[in-house]
Amino acid sequence: MPRPVVRRLVWGIGAIVLVAAILLAAVPYIASTQIVRDRIAQELTEWSGYRVTLGAETSLDVWPIMTAHLTDVAFHDFSGGGDPVARVEQIDAGLAAFSALSGDIVFTQLRLVRPSLTVAADSLPPAPQRRTARGRFAEALMVAQRLIEANPTAPDVSRLPSDAMPGIEVVEGKLNVRRAGAESELLSSISGTVQWPAFNRGGSASLSGIWRGELVNVEVSSQQPMMLLAGAAAPTAITFKSSPLNLTYEGTANLGREGFVQGKGTLTSPSLRRMLEWSGNEISPGAAVGAVSLQASVSGSVRRLNLSEATVTLDGNPSRGTLEVALGGAVPAITGTLAFDTINLQSFLSAFSALTPDRWGRYSTMDGRVSEQMGLDLRLSANTATAGSLSFTDVAATAQIKGGLAAFDISDARGFGGTVQAGFRIDHPGAADRVEVRLRGVGIDLGALAKTMQVSHLMPIARGDLMLSLKGDGNDWPSIIRTAQGNFSLNLGPGSMAGVDLPTFAERASQGDFFSLNDIAGGSVSFNRLSVKAKILNGTARLEKAEVETVDRLVTLSGLVPLPGRGLALSGTIAAKASGEAQDPNRMLFFIGGSWDTPFVSPVVPPSLE
Repeated sequence: MPRPVVRRLVWGIGAIVLVAAILLAAVPYIASTQIVRDRIAQELTEWSGYRVTLGAETSLDVWPIMTAHLTDVAFHDFSGGGDPVARVEQIDAGLAAFSALSGDIVFTQLRLVRPSLTVAADSLPPAPQRRTARGRFAEALMVAQRLIEANPTAPDVSRLPSDAMPGIEVVEGKLNVRRAGAESELLSSISGTVQWPAFNRGGSASLSGIWRGELVNVEVSSQQPMMLLAGAAAPTAITFKSSPLNLTYEGTANLGREGFVQGKGTLTSPSLRRMLEWSGNEISPGAAVGAVSLQASVSGSVRRLNLSEATVTLDGNPSRGTLEVALGGAVPAITGTLAFDTINLQSFLSAFSALTPDRWGRYSTMDGRVSEQMGLDLRLSANTATAGSLSFTDVAATAQIKGGLAAFDISDARGFGGTVQAGFRIDHPGAADRVEVRLRGVGIDLGALAKTMQVSHLMPIARGDLMLSLKGDGNDWPSIIRTAQGNFSLNLGPGSMAGVDLPTFAERASQGDFFSLNDIAGGSVSFNRLSVKAKILNGTARLEKAEVETVDRLVTLSGLVPLPGRGLALSGTIAAKASGEAQDPNRMLFFIGGSWDTPFVSPVVPPSLE
């Protein structure tokens, strides 16, 4: 190439670079006088639909990206005065440089530093609605709504506006809710990003914040966010993460007036009780309920969700079934059926009662208030059910919580060689709970029960029937026992009982001195039958009938057994079975007092035994 041509080319490139440098250097002055104040405020107004005012300080950086720094930005509703709808301490707005030089504002990125948004309580959750629209976003939303009205099942998404949208970053924001003229903070420390390139394209949001003292992370994505916001069904994925609760959903969602979802969802929580406490229910701080997880096909509206093909795991015990969750009433309600292979009844019941000790080892709190904060109606079945060391098979049960009543009933179960029915109810009529316990066993092998519970002293080893009905008032177990009323009966066939040596008992009683029943605990007594019938009133059991029939003798007991103090006040007789009590010259009368752990015996009338 000739040298003059090269020289002219170098000078040309240098001139272009010089002009570009001059223009670049002049951008802050051009922008600050022509567009930064008025045009940026106008552009924010056109996007948001709110009247935007800017603070006094505005600056512009040109390197490496043209960025306008706006302070004290307020968004006001055009319909009236009063406090602004939102305030942003600082907005860092990325601008398209060449558009700025020509007098146009094109946002490439918006960074909102410490924004504060206030919404009315009745506008949560947000729902699409027709109104006199202002702003590009609202206008695009109305276009989407008209497309839905024209074809609700398959709206023409190709006719959506294609306006390009900037990426949005939020730093340390907060959301306030206004109720009855007063504001309260709902979310704080909100940070994250929103990526939505254009109205007619897919978008996603990833945000974190603090809700009720817990850090939460939310990720939402949709292939058609504008149609979703306008009230049409659109593919949607949601992930919610926090320490008390994790949720995922993937499928179709509709944010119409009733809302609708159809897809797959999961829920996991390390503690059901902690999750309920965090949700705002005032659950008493009793023993924690174990981990719960749920996987299901989800369908229905926001007010009523159907969970089919559900897998529910409670404290490591999986089950399968169908559930329905109603959220439209005064309290949330769950109904359905669950089939367990194995279930821990004690853990399950702890969801609404303190059947396990609190952190101080006390059985002190009855959560009757749960029955006023949620509804539950479940039909349960289990191949095996455990309650501490006890185990049952072929269990059919129901669990209900409704209108101040919490109830758990085992309608049928197999255990210890017989059939078992049981019920546990907590009613909350006033300041104190009313607790009812029912137990019925038919053909129960008490020997197997004693072996399971590792009890051998004064435990009948025989097969028979038992029945217990107990009702008491109070907010803790001692109070319930003190006020208990009910009935108890036990009827056993042939068997034996360790802890009583009847010949030695008679010999010691014949000496006329007090003695401890534990002193003759080395023997056992065989019996043909054993029957007990007692009535319980104000925490004291009155023995109406207690008989032990051996081969040749009949032992009878009557008296009082105070349940709270575990005391004994019984009188008894030992008589020959054949002759009858009144005609037996060797009939022995005695008194048993003391406590359940250390009973003592006192002869009442010394017998005339040889």
